[in-house]
Amino acid sequence: MAVTRAEIANRVLRRCGVLAFGQAVDSNRTNAALQAYDEVYAYLDNLDIVDWGSTASVPDEYVFFVVALASKSLGSDLGMPAARKADINNDARTAELDIRRVFNNAYTPDDTKVVDF
Repeated sequence: MAVTRAEIANRVLRRCGVLAFGQAVDSNRTNAALQAYDEVYAYLDNLDIVDWGSTASVPDEYVFFVVALASKSLGSDLGMPAARKADINNDARTAELDIRRVFNNAYTPDDTKVVDF
């Protein structure tokens, strides 16, 4: 089952330590998380990886990647502890590589050397 944009924002806020399960969050933080999602969507769309609309629900196979990347985008503005920030940065780095590898046929890792013959 696909995940709505609003639920992605909630997952991002939970990942960043701003929102606990069952807790409400203020509209400013929700809007910031939605903006982080929009930035990630635009980035993935630019890579020609997305196959859903910007306001549509995110397909299950993309949710982890989108939450990880949006958490990194939002996290720098929240003043979170260094350990949480490092975890989020590592997740985002892994998500970036994995999403390109899994969903983009034109993926080439950085360490691949192209040689013209």
